[in-house]
Amino acid sequence: MAGSVSRIRRRYEMAAATPVVVVFAALYAWVVRSAGPSSPDLMLWLLVPFAMPALLWLFTSWLLVHHWWAADGARLSTMDAPGRFLAVAVATLPEPRRRWGQAMLGEMVEVRGGWARWRFALSSARAAVSLLLPAGRLGLAVAAGAVVAAAAHLAVGAVLPGFALFAATFAALAVAVAVLAVGRARSGRPPAPLATALVTAAVAGAVVAAAAFLARHPAAPEGLTPARAIFLAVVLAGCLRLAVAPARRSSGGRLAAYLGAGAAVLLAAGQMVAALAGLGGAALFLLLFGPAFAFGGPAFAAAAARRSFAAGVEAGIWTAITVMPLGCALGLLAAARAYAVDGGWTFAGDATTAGFQVGGAILVLAVTAVLGFPFAAMGATAGALHRGGSLQRRGAQ
Repeated sequence: MAGSVSRIRRRYEMAAATPVVVVFAALYAWVVRSAGPSSPDLMLWLLVPFAMPALLWLFTSWLLVHHWWAADGARLSTMDAPGRFLAVAVATLPEPRRRWGQAMLGEMVEVRGGWARWRFALSSARAAVSLLLPAGRLGLAVAAGAVVAAAAHLAVGAVLPGFALFAATFAALAVAVAVLAVGRARSGRPPAPLATALVTAAVAGAVVAAAAFLARHPAAPEGLTPARAIFLAVVLAGCLRLAVAPARRSSGGRLAAYLGAGAAVLLAAGQMVAALAGLGGAALFLLLFGPAFAFGGPAFAAAAARRSFAAGVEAGIWTAITVMPLGCALGLLAAARAYAVDGGWTFAGDATTAGFQVGGAILVLAVTAVLGFPFAAMGATAGALHRGGSLQRRGAQ
């Protein structure tokens, strides 16, 4: 029996590690192909910056599976496939409706036969989704998003064509987020109002800063390719979604939100000051090592205070959704100010273009979260164990 459980756990670990390997291998292959004909030495040097974050994320995937297994995984491993499927669907329900889901799990024990259990699981999961996202509100979100997207594309396209695709995508997603968030809200007050307001302001600031940058510099839109525009819109809308409607089963509550958002502000402010002061070495240090402290510190503190790994991970999520839009906005502002002073675009002492600055801001937005979140998982682990807390415990808000 123990051997069977260990094999099931290893399968989950492999399933979590596989996407990490695939994503980083695909990125490495794309960079090598974009670089053109490459010597073995160059390919080896290009491998180094991909191998380090890949190893961090492989360790992070193992940590996440480890803590999930301690909390829920071992119990789920004793279920068959229909039972696990229904248990995952029930876990998505808000607290008042989870009792209904638990009742469905209890009734499933009496269902016999593989096809019968799958029919019961699928019908119950469908009912759970209807409770979570009422069909009328989902349709309203889609319709409102489509109308607003069309209007934004026409309005922005007439003034700033290079920004039209981003505006349409972001407007559609933001409206859908707002409609669904209102439908799921238990009250008009978010769990962490100050942190939510900060993230919302950071997202709005990133949109305004990007629009102003493209409007003032005619060559800048070449850096906002369709893929980058959609990526930026999805990321900013995702930050907004996590801020206004965070997970119902919160362990860290306001503490995790304020610790994470506060650390993000300090990191973004430090990067801004270093850029404006022309401290290239300090800016590079903060870019490479700042995320480790900004993600790991709040995660450790929240996990230690709540004695919960999940609380530390929540703090890391709040750091990510705050620092990404804030860093993007401040990066573009710093680049515009440097251009006003120097009369040219530079990066690491080399001449660049306005489009390169736009692409660089989007790249930094992604790299900060990619490099930082693994340290949140590590900090959460250390914090949960530091106070002797249970890794399975979920503290109250």
